[in-house]
Amino acid sequence: MENTIIELQFALNTFYFLVMGALVMWMAAGFTMLEAGLVRSKNTTAILTKNIGLFAIACTMYMVYGYDLMYGGGVMLEGINEVTKLTAEGSAKAYASPSDFFFQVVFVATAMSIVSGAVAERMKLFSFFIFAIIFTAVIYPMEGAWTWGNGVAGSMGENGVFGLFALGDSILDESGKVLVEGVAWKDFAGSGIVHMAGAAAALAGVIVLGARKGKYNKDRSSNAIPGANMPLATLGTFILWLGWFGFNGGSVLSMASQGASIDVAMVFLNTNAAASGGVIAAIILVKLLWGKVDLSMALNGALAGLVAITAAPDTPTALQATLIGAVGGVLVVFSITMLDKVFKI
Repeated sequence: MENTIIELQFALNTFYFLVMGALVMWMAAGFTMLEAGLVRSKNTTAILTKNIGLFAIACTMYMVYGYDLMYGGGVMLEGINEVTKLTAEGSAKAYASPSDFFFQVVFVATAMSIVSGAVAERMKLFSFFIFAIIFTAVIYPMEGAWTWGNGVAGSMGENGVFGLFALGDSILDESGKVLVEGVAWKDFAGSGIVHMAGAAAALAGVIVLGARKGKYNKDRSSNAIPGANMPLATLGTFILWLGWFGFNGGSVLSMASQGASIDVAMVFLNTNAAASGGVIAAIILVKLLWGKVDLSMALNGALAGLVAITAAPDTPTALQATLIGAVGGVLVVFSITMLDKVFKI
């Protein structure tokens, strides 16, 4: 009887990883539709090509090199066939390792999709693909190794990697005495690890590449570039909203116990609440500032709320999650305005 329960927990956790990973993969379609709807119609085909290409590159490069760099142990050199040891004590957290890889690889593609949206209409196709190879094989896995990957054991703590200090570690001397206490740090589902990594790369790309052609005049005044298909952009946002339940919910990493099931339910509730808060805050703020509602800002408000709650969707109440999302909705309106009006990018 005990073995049957252990096997059932193992199967449930593995299945949960795969289903949540499939939901996160669906976010690739969301990003594609969102970007295709917001660019000029002449660039739609290029955007679609970039997104399907980056997804394939992310899956391949993370499999060949990135996963091993992030988690260590030479896993990919031997193939992903390890199975977590089944014991009565650890069965609630056990799962098949290939399901973990699948769940991880779609996160990499999500991070790279953020870059794709930022450099839309700015970057040539194969230049973008070259950067996608570097980002998914090295950049994302390296910063992931400092955090989720637990790095490589070294003199700076068990999470030290490549001689650098990892968040959460304490710095020790040779005798093991604590010199600097570890930094209190938490990123439940990747608000920083995934979304900030993608956003930092995106911002760097935009600064280097400059504004889209036709956006600014010689006198530095700006021209509005309306999206070619706002219904498509709205559909993309709803697809992302749906996929985010897998993104945050799957990060509970288990579904085979009562406690884990409660956590998953709370994460789903807070994820939805934060997105709603972001939309409402963005709509109200834009109305107060400009006297009319802007659909693109409302869509960005939803995404900002989702990103904001991703760091800790398991701990706040639903009302607190709504307020967290609302803060994200406010920030995204001011951020977009500042990048457009002040920095001219």
